[in-house]
Amino acid sequence: MARLNISKMQMIFLQRDSKKLLGELQRLGVSELSEIQDERLGRMSVKSHVGMLERNLKVAEDCLETINKYTPPGGGIGAMFSGREEISPEEYSKKTSEADRILKFADDICDAVKEVSEYNAEIRRCGLSLEMLSMWEKLDIPMQLNGTGKCAVYTGTFPDEQTEEMLSSKISEKVPDAAFDLTLVSCGAGQTAACIVVFKDDADELYAAIREMGFTRPQDPTKHPPAVRRERLRSEIAELERKLEETKKIILDGAEMREDVKFLCDYLTVKRDEYAELEKIGVGDSVMVCEGYVPDKYIPDVERICEEYGAVAEFSEPSEDDDVPVVLENGSFAGPMESVVEMYSMPGKKDIDPSGVMAFFYYFLFGMMLSDAGYGLIMTIFSAVMLKRSTVEGSMAKMLKMFFWCGISTVIWGVLFGSFFGDIIPVICTEFLGKPAPDLALWFKPIDKTITLLLFSLGIGICHLLLGLSTALVLKCRKGEALDGILDNLPTMLLLLGIAPLGASVFVEVPSVLSTIGAVFAIVGVVGIILFTSRSSKNIFARLGGGLYGLYNNVSGYMSDILSYSRLLALGLATGSIAEVFNMIGTMPENPVVKAVLLTVVFIVGHSLNMAINLLGAYVHTVRLQFVELLPKFYEGGGRSMKPFAMNTKYFKIRKDKSAE
Repeated sequence: MARLNISKMQMIFLQRDSKKLLGELQRLGVSELSEIQDERLGRMSVKSHVGMLERNLKVAEDCLETINKYTPPGGGIGAMFSGREEISPEEYSKKTSEADRILKFADDICDAVKEVSEYNAEIRRCGLSLEMLSMWEKLDIPMQLNGTGKCAVYTGTFPDEQTEEMLSSKISEKVPDAAFDLTLVSCGAGQTAACIVVFKDDADELYAAIREMGFTRPQDPTKHPPAVRRERLRSEIAELERKLEETKKIILDGAEMREDVKFLCDYLTVKRDEYAELEKIGVGDSVMVCEGYVPDKYIPDVERICEEYGAVAEFSEPSEDDDVPVVLENGSFAGPMESVVEMYSMPGKKDIDPSGVMAFFYYFLFGMMLSDAGYGLIMTIFSAVMLKRSTVEGSMAKMLKMFFWCGISTVIWGVLFGSFFGDIIPVICTEFLGKPAPDLALWFKPIDKTITLLLFSLGIGICHLLLGLSTALVLKCRKGEALDGILDNLPTMLLLLGIAPLGASVFVEVPSVLSTIGAVFAIVGVVGIILFTSRSSKNIFARLGGGLYGLYNNVSGYMSDILSYSRLLALGLATGSIAEVFNMIGTMPENPVVKAVLLTVVFIVGHSLNMAINLLGAYVHTVRLQFVELLPKFYEGGGRSMKPFAMNTKYFKIRKDKSAE
């Protein structure tokens, strides 16, 4: 259990050294700056700088997103486990001098994206116009032509699909005395395009008649015959597509700058964070003052920076009112639990780091739920290879370490239960080698002894609960409240220890000595709970009533807690049973060759699905058992993680100067 001790820091330094000193603090990345409260000191106005940097960062991120969209970086699943690229301080300085050039390139790429969007929109518009003109391709006069000296011309569409005879007949019925000529241009898509020529004397009467029939003029009539505009549109589309391809090529060629744009994103992020922190710093006539928190183990590093720049730093113990951040630091075994703790809640001021308490049972329970040596072997080897060969770091590294230990636990449980990709070894022996199926289980097969596994699961649950209660007792003792710790936790622990043999005797034969001891423990626990639950009450009847109510809560609550560990049985059986079903499906054909081929396919696909589903189930339920059954027994939470003033880069990290270490 390693919760680092945090000290409060106050630093005073000259304004002329502020940029370099803050840069060193940021590169060190171990201190959290807090807003200074001294009203005698001024503040720096940096909102405009932060806003500008955020806008530039958005441009760089949009540019990188565009490059990745047009030319995916590749890398496959390995890219998920690759950490940041390490560069030297000299390389970093060199690249920062090129930031303006890279930003100009990013601007150009973003402009190119806008042009691509505009070209595509224009091509769609031209294509739509071309499609609309397709119904007028047989018209050999301009659509805008309204008439000649003696005739009026009406070009437009009628609703529904109609023949030339039908339209002429309907018009003649409405204006029998009008002399007109109707030409059907096209018919389809629920409308009919036509051109009508009529003497001007009859034009008004005919137009009123065709309007009643639903006649509408084109929205964008051509000045020339439609064929002329169609040709122009085709030429315009061809030119737009040419420009579009040229612009896309600019973006595609930008893939060469991918790494530079990544660096720009990191650089702008660092500068934005740096300027944002400046708002917290107090400014005097010639000095600047900053306050914050730093873990004690890093104080010498901060003092080294102060000495280098002539700054003065004081470190003190935080007061009870200070909002002190939390930093957890554990070894490779308990370290992965830090991310699980953070999901629940960081330790409060009076809490310990529960990572060490959780670690063993977390891996133990996970392995028991998955319980297949083949699956565990895959997890262990994959995690070990990724940790060894990749530069993975941070939360991903913790996750891989967690699955490494979970994989080892799964292998152990798989060996105990005789499960290696289900029963694939016995299947191969009986189906292909003609040999009797070997018994691989070092302990027993869960499917054959489900009651034994159920009792063992509940017993493990009792041990897990006892761990939480004993931890609470130890913490009370450390605080100087040993009596309260004993009276609050020991009766419940005795009750749980007493219930274990008594409950097991319902299913299996338990030695009378254990049953007797269990009965004594249970009775002592019941009496202790009744007597001490409400011990602060001075009224004997209130104390008795509170004790009985406490007993009811303890019995009902802990019984449900214990029963929740039956999921260890359920998930363990599910993994092995489903694996055996897939193996059975693969051996259904009679022909040995077909059987071998089918078994290979079913083995790969089926076990991949089974492993993925049950791995997720084991992870979720193991976390649940920690959150619901263990942590509430001794842990309050409510703390917050430290947010250090650091170079929070995504793609690159500066190599540490070994000489300074």
